[in-house]
Amino acid sequence: MKLHHYGFATKSIEKSLREFEKLGYKAVSEQIHDPVQGVNLLFINNGSDHLIELVSPVEEESPVTKILGKNGSSLYHICYEVAHLDNAIADLKSKRFIVVLPPTPAIAFQNRNISFLYNPSTGLIELLEK
Repeated sequence: MKLHHYGFATKSIEKSLREFEKLGYKAVSEQIHDPVQGVNLLFINNGSDHLIELVSPVEEESPVTKILGKNGSSLYHICYEVAHLDNAIADLKSKRFIVVLPPTPAIAFQNRNISFLYNPSTGLIELLEK
């Protein structure tokens, strides 16, 4: 598994972007609307080998709304890129991870499949199929 990005929950992508710009980050994508997850997304980078994905809910039912209610703006997931999504899911399930979102095409990644898994000791992770 290779680190791809960190997911950052925010009520306002624009406000968070302004603050991250003070730390040397710049937008490296257009803002993307993901109707499946009910969120808007923007990828930012500061020249490092990973991205930060700013994630803002557009629907009250979005899981990100709950995260913001509990923690406010915060890092909430780590995304790893994997060669074989089904194999990676099976491996993590054998290590006591729970599938939160089964393989689903993601508009932000040209419809490559993603999956979210959770473990109470490591939190939420996203897998992105190469």
